Amino acid sequence: MKKILLAIFALALTSSVMAQNRNQTVTFFLNYHCSSCIRVIERNLPHERGVTNYRIDMPGKSIEITYNPRRTNPNNLRQALIRLGFEVRDRHEDIVNVAPRRCS
Repeated sequence: MKKILLAIFALALTSSVMAQNRNQTVTFFLNYHCSSCIRVIERNLPHERGVTNYRIDMPGKSIEITYNPRRTNPNNLRQALIRLGFEVRDRHEDIVNVAPRRCS
């Protein structure tokens, strides 16, 4: 009986630890407009702490970022995109009238 209880406890503990390690996803809307803007993201975003994946939707002007919540959070990711020169919004409607990012 003790072995069964011990096994159940170990399984519950393992499940709890695994649940804490799940990645999360956040979506931002940016004022990018060309392939140069995309390259800036592609060259820099993978090096941000905690970023595990990202997907850019050029027509929708959005980026979906998958990240490890133990290493970063949505605010840090937002700040990283701002440092790259982008206006960052939470909704598509808020980015429509923002001037495009100046490309070099």
